[in-house]
Amino acid sequence: MKKKETNQFLKNVFTIFSGTTIAQIINFSALVILQRYFYSPEEYAPFRLFFEFTAVFSSIAALRLESGLILEREDHRALSLLRICLKYSLYISLIGGILFAFYFTNEIKVFQYEWMLLLLMPFAIFANGIIQISRQFFTRSKNFITITSSRIIHSTTGSISQIITGMMNFNFVGLIIGRMIGLFSCDLNYIIKYFQEYSWVNSDKKLEKELIEKHRKFIWFSSPGVFVGNSINLITLIFFTHYYGEQFSGLLAAAIQYLGLLIMMFSSSFAQVYYNEIAQITDPSKLFKSYTYWLKRLLILTVVGWGVLILIPSSILTTILGEKWAGLMDTIKIISPWMAVMFIASSLSYIFIRLGKQKEIFFFDIFHLILIVFALVIGQYFLKNEIQILYIVTGMQTIFYILSISLALKFLLNHLKNTNASD
Repeated sequence: MKKKETNQFLKNVFTIFSGTTIAQIINFSALVILQRYFYSPEEYAPFRLFFEFTAVFSSIAALRLESGLILEREDHRALSLLRICLKYSLYISLIGGILFAFYFTNEIKVFQYEWMLLLLMPFAIFANGIIQISRQFFTRSKNFITITSSRIIHSTTGSISQIITGMMNFNFVGLIIGRMIGLFSCDLNYIIKYFQEYSWVNSDKKLEKELIEKHRKFIWFSSPGVFVGNSINLITLIFFTHYYGEQFSGLLAAAIQYLGLLIMMFSSSFAQVYYNEIAQITDPSKLFKSYTYWLKRLLILTVVGWGVLILIPSSILTTILGEKWAGLMDTIKIISPWMAVMFIASSLSYIFIRLGKQKEIFFFDIFHLILIVFALVIGQYFLKNEIQILYIVTGMQTIFYILSISLALKFLLNHLKNTNASD
């Protein structure tokens, strides 16, 4: 990459990274307070299950058409696609709420206060969906300041609300309500920023039909692929909750969240800017060089970070959070290889969309699901030990994300080879 391009890229990454870092520090601080003073792993488990379910449906709320926003260079086309995304999000939110009502509140005994959860679920999915759509929309115009400010608002309002509900002796529902206040605050900021720069567009059926047809790969392949991929964490937590109780499930959920907070500081910031940049690269050789350039640097960053994590004493979180969270640091260390490789793969994952490989990745995501379900079933059948099973799951997850990076390199090389052959 040219020095000027690299500097601009890093400047954009830093803009989002700085906001994400502030947001994650707020989230981290609030999480420590909540877990030390108000909530045990048993209470934390249903909160995470609720939002893992939310994440599954909000990730496909717009049927992944929001990824097409960056690819539309004309404003009127992007605005029409935005309208489609919001309409689909409403439908998916209602469907997700109905499915939650029919299955989860009845089958997962850890849930209580079903009527309140049934009411909140479709709103949680829709609010989360709006955030994902908005991030892509403002990434398109390189308005990273709006994305940054929204993240800070999301974290601040959500964290303060969760602490207040904790002080009021709410159970896990207080965590959910607090989180949703954060979601709605973030949505409101995006809406205000939108109407400061744009006006609402009227429906253009012909154009909307054209856009849906153009981006149909997102609907038919990316959407089910993401659904399958995001279902894995939910399935894993359901499995451990069912067989080994809320205590271990809560520890695992917290471990995933703590590492997720660290990963989000950079991964999401990088990925958004990276997608915008590669969407504008037409030269296959430059595309390949860009991928390998950042892959090497992300690998170095990950190795250093993982090394530091391994050296941290396991007793440190027990000292900070209290004895009820004993075993949390050990759980974090067990899943750290999986999360480390996932950090690299997810940061660069938009390369598959850029190459138009949604169909291939859909089948690869199905393979991912089969791999993890196989690990859980085999582990439970032969071992019946939660720690040993978690080691197997971590191993399978690590292998998958290494394969994901390898697959991206293969697609890039084939793209380069095919282009050279046609010249």
